[in-house]
Amino acid sequence: MKTRRWALVVLGAAVAGGWGGATARAADTEKAVLAAHDKRIALTIAGDRAGLAAMMTDDLTYTHSSGVEESKAEFLDGLKSGKYLYREITPRERKVRVHGDAAIVSGPAHVVIEPAGKRTEIDLYFTELYVKEAGQWRMALWQSTRLPAPAAAAPATK
Repeated sequence: MKTRRWALVVLGAAVAGGWGGATARAADTEKAVLAAHDKRIALTIAGDRAGLAAMMTDDLTYTHSSGVEESKAEFLDGLKSGKYLYREITPRERKVRVHGDAAIVSGPAHVVIEPAGKRTEIDLYFTELYVKEAGQWRMALWQSTRLPAPAAAAPATK
């Protein structure tokens, strides 16, 4: 009986101190990754190239929904030249998966761009990879796929 009580005490301490702590740390990490993602979106809309450069890895690849792949420098140059003018990036139903010092954020998003005054609205699915470097979550990859337009409603039949 003493062995059973001792085992329950040890198990209770492990859950309260270790396993429960791991769950709280995971939630904190997820919040930190989402905060980095939100910051990246705000910097992109603001066209803040210096801010974006600081939170991107040097070997970043940015694959647009058109299939065009760019390096960090190419993407930032596109922001500078006005090739990319983001007006809105609204992610929905984001999923975060953390694997040590790497985290994946993915989900559907609505993006509004306005290069050369031409407004375009795009619905896409994105996958974004963050890596933790020097204590900061930095964007290492963006890949997006354009979602098909919703099917037109069938005309009502009589």
